[in-house]
Amino acid sequence: MVFPLMFFQKYNYSTSIIKYQVQLYLKHGDIVFSESLIKTYTREEKLKVIEQIYSGKSIYSIAIEMGLSDPSIIKDWLIKYRQHGEAAIKDTFSRQAYKHHDDKILEREYKKLLEDLERTKAENEYLKKSFPQILKRSKQSSKK
Repeated sequence: MVFPLMFFQKYNYSTSIIKYQVQLYLKHGDIVFSESLIKTYTREEKLKVIEQIYSGKSIYSIAIEMGLSDPSIIKDWLIKYRQHGEAAIKDTFSRQAYKHHDDKILEREYKKLLEDLERTKAENEYLKKSFPQILKRSKQSSKK
């Protein structure tokens, strides 16, 4: 099936992205498109990739070999390397891993809020139970 150019323009897809994703699928299958796939890239791996680029290998071919969903990830590494040298290249985690980190922070905040709510409920129950005793004491002290 051949899609007309209007289809790609309507959905803001370039044919190069489609071709890249087809090559990625042919090389690795549908596992590379799984959201549960979390990848980490060490400094050594990144430097090896940059070295391959300087030896003449294309960014797209390296990205397909690595199973990257987006070749711009390598472009980002290359920009950092060009601007700040080898010191700028560090171990990083996938964008998905950062999402997990944010979720953990939200989960901690949620647990803290639940603990505060439970404590407040307990205090409220204590005050409800002790209120009649407080009234008795105040009435006895006012009678004297």
